[in-house]
Amino acid sequence: MSIMPYRFPETDTPVRVAMIDDDLWFVAADVADILGYRMASDMTRRLDEDEKGTHPVRTPGGTQNLAVISEPGLYSAVLGSRVPEAKAFKRWITHEVIPSIRRTGSYSAAQPVPALPSPRELAALVIAEADRADAAEARVAELEPKAAAHDTYLSVGSGDRLIREVAKLLGWRQQDLRQFLIAERLIFARPSDCGSMQWDFYAGHERHFRSAEHVVEHRSIGLCSHYTLHVRPAGVDLIQRRIARRQAERDEMGGAA
Repeated sequence: MSIMPYRFPETDTPVRVAMIDDDLWFVAADVADILGYRMASDMTRRLDEDEKGTHPVRTPGGTQNLAVISEPGLYSAVLGSRVPEAKAFKRWITHEVIPSIRRTGSYSAAQPVPALPSPRELAALVIAEADRADAAEARVAELEPKAAAHDTYLSVGSGDRLIREVAKLLGWRQQDLRQFLIAERLIFARPSDCGSMQWDFYAGHERHFRSAEHVVEHRSIGLCSHYTLHVRPAGVDLIQRRIARRQAERDEMGGAA
């Protein structure tokens, strides 16, 4: 059975169509959603036996037997619908989808939805999404013209700096640099005693970062400690080396492509 995924433009809702023995069948759940039926079974119980059935359809959870309805069954379902989109849906099916499928074997006038991914494809999508989450990597290529800023920072010897100050010196946005440090497992966010979130550094990086404590008195909870994360000069050097390493990896991957 060949599944053809489409999208009803009126409501931007997916509709899966199957070609079974040269006849068109529609996944009942998709049609019921568009036509306003509470459940697919509420729609199919109105149809004759030869207008409905079940057929195997691939889903993210594996192949499942889904309820489907025939072309005549779809027209009967439209007649029983009370939603205003029913007329537009019937016209879209009869004037665009079905004629196109019968002429070419597929419907290309509308933008079809992608086929449901297999478990292997889903795993690949998850990996790709994790890669994209490291948005700071996209700014690594801009670092080389800013290298002098780092040298200036070390030569000044003015002590520890806030992350926003380091970001400014390196030519980064503060948010991008912070996300880069999170991705590199150098810093993380945790709840503070005062109920808000605060930034801290991972164990083993005491020479790279420092948390400055400030005791504040709150009316509701009394005294509690706030901590502000600072970057030590050695930390700036570490950040520079991490950025350079990621840049080299990106260049190597680009060369391999």
